[in-house]
Amino acid sequence: MLAILAAIAKQERVRLSERVQAGLSRAKAQGKVLGRPKAAVRPGRASWLREKGLSLRAIAVETGVSVMTIQRIVEAA
Repeated sequence: MLAILAAIAKQERVRLSERVQAGLSRAKAQGKVLGRPKAAVRPGRASWLREKGLSLRAIAVETGVSVMTIQRIVEAA
């Protein structure tokens, strides 16, 4: 009895995954942008604040993004 329930549950997980993939494909075909939005900070501003002598933490607080994001932007510039 337990094996039957396990098989049904496994099949439902597979069907759920298929439905999710179909939905994502349909959304992409319709031109929707998927995923997390990029951080809205201008790299030039972050570099300019760094040149003014502000710390990474102070820049992060002022721009509203994480310290790691600021560090990545400053290193790339």
